[in-house]
Amino acid sequence: MRNGVVVAVVFLSACSSPLDARTVSGPSGSRLDVPAGALKTPAELALTTATTGFPTLPSAAGATVFALTPHGQTFEVPVTVTFPAAAGQTRLLTAQPGGQWAPVAGARRVGDSLVAEVSHFSFFVTAASTRPTRAIVGDGWAVRELDLADGGVRTLVEGMPEQSFITAVAVDEQGRVYWLDNVTDALTRMEADGSGRQVLYTSPDAFSNPEGLAVDSAHGVMFWAEGGKVMRAQLDGTGAAPFIAAASNAYATSVALDRLGSFLYWTDNGTDTINRVAYDGSSRVVLRSSPNIFANPRALAVDVAAGVMFWGEGFGLMSAPLDGGVVTSVSAGTVDFTTVTGIAVDPDALQLYWTDNGTDALTRANYDGTGQVRVYSSPVWSPAGPLDAGPAAGNATNPQGVALK
Repeated sequence: MRNGVVVAVVFLSACSSPLDARTVSGPSGSRLDVPAGALKTPAELALTTATTGFPTLPSAAGATVFALTPHGQTFEVPVTVTFPAAAGQTRLLTAQPGGQWAPVAGARRVGDSLVAEVSHFSFFVTAASTRPTRAIVGDGWAVRELDLADGGVRTLVEGMPEQSFITAVAVDEQGRVYWLDNVTDALTRMEADGSGRQVLYTSPDAFSNPEGLAVDSAHGVMFWAEGGKVMRAQLDGTGAAPFIAAASNAYATSVALDRLGSFLYWTDNGTDTINRVAYDGSSRVVLRSSPNIFANPRALAVDVAAGVMFWGEGFGLMSAPLDGGVVTSVSAGTVDFTTVTGIAVDPDALQLYWTDNGTDALTRANYDGTGQVRVYSSPVWSPAGPLDAGPAAGNATNPQGVALK
């Protein structure tokens, strides 16, 4: 053992041409396969196990941490890593410079191992799936928690008609629940156990119509749409300020985050576009521009590992590659005049959940739209007053926003 690292195998690429293909065998059947041309200059590559020097392991992670060194080593083309994986372990995590573990895109189980292509060296650990067990839904004037296993429903926040209307929900890594209210124009948070309810921000504009909330615990920031612009603030609500300014022909309606790459995505109803920008404001680009001026894109969600984004457009639910490639219809909507109002993705299962105010339901389906099942239906509400079409209409609560935990 040396500096907390159990050295298993060290391979000196300098012993042959750096253009040659090579294999480095590590402990417990781990392996590194370097294709020809991956290295342009000689480098000493090692595949070892480590006991210190890495971030605190997530609860679903295995006990063995592997180190590919030198840390930060990059390649002209990806190299293939193979790590032994226990039963139920389907995810490969890598340590990030900021002290967080992040999933490795494209990792797959092959027999008793996880295999992936990577372009850098760091710490790696296998982990069990972190499938969500709860869904948080904005349901009219209420925030509800749904048990995805047995269908149980728990009301976290119960408001009053005309006094509140939830337009977006989010959950951070500590399990805290956030929500936006279109009547009070406020952003509120509660602890995972339901205590400590706190208004973090209230818009000075009574007609701001806040919607489309997303939080990033690792970077301590959150974003939402408000009054046609995109707002940014710290997780405690401080520092709230416009991040994407409003414009005469633009109107932001929803946001989504690439937390690993530090990118913000947002939909714009004014220009009928989907856009991306780095957290520092650089690299702004239009990914999708709809030819339909009535598309009204909204309710955006992204799966960075799978390289796909989902959004509501017209009456339907759409998908496209993150680079703005070919658009596919996931769900065409219904004669109930479906309006998709919130989307959340389960990247482990390659499934998505969405709310809509046509069927007044939360629906789940595979990424390609197959296997659709209604997970939850909003309770019918028959107001005594003149709201909507009156008591005979059997109105529901128009769910908006979903987050998984």
